[in-house]
Parts: sequence; C-alpha cells; structure tokens
Amino acid sequence: MSPRTKEQNEEIRAIRIQQMLRAAAQVYIDKGITMEMRDVAAQAALGYGTVYHYYKNKYELFDDLLWCALEQAKSVTETALGGGGPWPERLRNYIVLMLRQWSEDLAVFILYKMSAENFHQLPGGRYRELSERFHEELILPLAEVLRECAGERSPEKAANMLIGSLVGYAGLHIHHQHEEMDGDEAAETLLAGILPGGSR
Repeated sequence: MSPRTKEQNEEIRAIRIQQMLRAAAQVYIDKGITMEMRDVAAQAALGYGTVYHYYKNKYELFDDLLWCALEQAKSVTETALGGGGPWPERLRNYIVLMLRQWSEDLAVFILYKMSAENFHQLPGGRYRELSERFHEELILPLAEVLRECAGERSPEKAANMLIGSLVGYAGLHIHHQHEEMDGDEAAETLLAGILPGGSR
C-alpha cells in the first residue's frame, strides 16, 4: 500500500477534528464541564491517544469548538439580519434560523449558552477575545435591527434579552430532549414578550 499523500493526511485530520468537536459538544450537553477527554474519545469512537494527539486537554479542545462555532453563528446572523426587509421579518428569520442551527450544531448553542454565563466555567481570561468578538459580531448586528423597534429600551439590552430567552427555550428541548423546536412558534412568543407592542 502506497503512503498517504499530504492532501489525504489533511483530509483525515479535518474529518477527525470535526468528529471530535461534534463528540465534545454532545458530551458537554450530557455532562457539562466535568466532561473528560476519555468521554470525548468514547463518543467519537476514537482511541484515547488519538484525541490527545490533536488536543492536550479539554480546554484546548473547547478553544477550537467555540471559535469554530463563532464563525458558524456569524454566518447565520449575517444571513438572517443582512439585506433589507422590515424588522419583524428579519427578527423572525433570525430566531428560526438560529434555533435550526443550534439543533443541527450543538457547538453553536454551547457558544451562546457559555457567553450568557460570561464563560465562567472556563479557566482564566483566555476567552476575553472571544467574548469581545461575540459582542461585536453577534450582539451588535442584532441590536442594530432591534434599534428600529426597541422604543426607549436599550437595543443591546433587548438583544441580550432575546438571546437569553432563546438559550432558555432551546435548552429545554436540547437538555430534556423534548419535541423538535418550533422556530415559528418561538418567534411569535418571544417577540411578543420582548418588544413594545408585541410582535406586531
């Protein structure tokens, strides 16, 4: 058998990393930050040594997971809120697309959940830059749309309230494995509760 090419090795590396990140997200949902690297290896159906070959510890793995999730979340945010259209339509799109993304990629849900908790579960100040990027790239674009309808309320406060409500709603389904999330129903309920005059 001929040795693998550099391209083949890179492809295998990318596949294994995605395998480990998906596994880590599921293990975190099941066990929280007490998760161990051996749990990730078991969930990913990989050898214990293989996981350690890529990541020295679970916090290094979380670095990768959260930064990748930030890029995914940014893409969804730009898709939902970018372009024209009335603000109710953009906000509904945002809620529906974000909940769909969270159900398909638990890492993005974890990013929002950890951000709402100020990354307090993770050691040191290593997530300061991530927190700043989260605010700049995910909170502020939402706040700009909410500025059109927030009345006297701070748009950033309204954005954080909406995201916190979404995290709570999604958490009920993700952690307790309730029925599939209904993005349209969530949008109607959350907008009615957060915005002046309801969802209009």
